[in-house]
Amino acid sequence: MELALGLVLLLYGLSDILFRFLGLGAYARGNRREPKVALTFDDGPSETTEALLALLKAHGVKATFFLTGERAKKRPDLVEKIREAGHQIEDHGQIHQAWKLFLPWVEWRHMAENPGRYYRPPHGLHTPFTRPFARILGKRVALWDLESKDWLDLPPEALAERLLYYLRPGSVVLLHDGPERTLELLKLALPRMLELGYRPVTLDELSPIPLGPRLALIRGLQGFNERYDRTHGLKRVGLGPFDFLKVEAKPFPWPPFKGESALELHLDSERVVELTPFQALRQIREGMKELAAMIERGEIPRPKLLYGFSYQAEDLRVLGFQPWPYPLPSWATRVAALATMWQLWLYRGDLPNWRRPAASLRYMETEELLRRFPPSTPASPPPAPGGGETPPPSGPA
Repeated sequence: MELALGLVLLLYGLSDILFRFLGLGAYARGNRREPKVALTFDDGPSETTEALLALLKAHGVKATFFLTGERAKKRPDLVEKIREAGHQIEDHGQIHQAWKLFLPWVEWRHMAENPGRYYRPPHGLHTPFTRPFARILGKRVALWDLESKDWLDLPPEALAERLLYYLRPGSVVLLHDGPERTLELLKLALPRMLELGYRPVTLDELSPIPLGPRLALIRGLQGFNERYDRTHGLKRVGLGPFDFLKVEAKPFPWPPFKGESALELHLDSERVVELTPFQALRQIREGMKELAAMIERGEIPRPKLLYGFSYQAEDLRVLGFQPWPYPLPSWATRVAALATMWQLWLYRGDLPNWRRPAASLRYMETEELLRRFPPSTPASPPPAPGGGETPPPSGPA
């Protein structure tokens, strides 16, 4: 008996990890090459629904509402207003008491009660029966790849800032129809979203794709990536759909500049892999110009130098970055090589290749950055070979 109970609990736990936490097989994101995003609202209709509809209409935006059956039956007038406004209506199940769904016959009635081509479980909860039931009912399980965190008791300004930081092309954004905080968050984020070039659309127009193993793993690692950004103080250079440059202010780790203020360049791999080489080059040029402007405006402490350390660092030479002329610890290059192989498999599906060029370090002093990319002019082309190159650093004065 104890063994059987343990196996049942294990099955329920694995189902939730694979299908809710990772989202394996769920429709949770769209094409990363177009700046479309889907705003999705759970738990409605509510007393906030009409205000949300008015806000969306003011900005000419369409969204998708995952309605809870018992609430929709109490307010059919609001359901009709959502439909008349041209928004997409999908199924959030009959009830919103997730603990009851551990009973298969309750979950079946919960999923079968209401129409909809997409079904989003309450809290994303999955049991071993959720996917088989959805298949029998002809429904696709829809999750998300960006949580708005609108259920947290945080200022709307902080929530809007975080939402814009992690928003990317193809994002399916989880919001809630009910909290006043959601409305205040969107009043701040929606105009800025449009200004940055994003286009909010319905889930149908986004054409979401089911997550295979690699895409599911990327989704599962989002929390880790966010904690890393927060812990290390990473900042995005530009918030546009394809702005992939991030910087981390830190002491330079190796002699002869060890301890000097520096900016390490990081790339948002999930954005980079969707760009052609030409697009990536154009985007990094604009990123360097914006970085120079951020330094000039005092948004980032002025560093002694900036650097990149990866196999992609070689590509920085076209922007004027120079090879580091001093030896690096062997462990550092090995760690960088392993990180490179992991990221290339995760984001591109490339198998490990030990013949790939080794990780290298390229650097540029801040004065050279400001000379090449003056904030008041378009991104400058690289100078002629041999002209204006940064001399090898000789160490602190």
